Amino acid sequence: MGDGLGRKIFFWIILIIYSLVIFVFSSRPEVRVEQFFYGQDKVIHFLTYGIHAFLCLAALSDKILILKLFHYFLALAFSVLYGMFNEIYQYFIPEREFSFGDILANSLGIITFLILVYIFQNKKRKKIFKETLDTK
Repeated sequence: MGDGLGRKIFFWIILIIYSLVIFVFSSRPEVRVEQFFYGQDKVIHFLTYGIHAFLCLAALSDKILILKLFHYFLALAFSVLYGMFNEIYQYFIPEREFSFGDILANSLGIITFLILVYIFQNKKRKKIFKETLDTK
């Protein structure tokens, strides 16, 4: 088993476990979280689905420096659809509700994290490319 395949399997397992944890918490009738500030719920959605998108991206790619736009699109589509599915699913759970605000927070987290990964990935790739040119 090659290094890339082992890394891929690892991230797929982490993504599946993380998705299951989100689903389990979405399935509970009421999740009691102490409110420290207004909008905390939306920040939690933002971060939770941003991390989900990052894990999707890591699971889809062979090497972190060779991410293609297609990987970003698949991570975006899968994470947004998963977030929408969870919101629709919560409509049927007692004491839970469907919320467009949560879908928006999920989507903004996903998009933000993917943009950040894209920026850092390109900076790292440019740095490696520059170092390669400097050594020649």
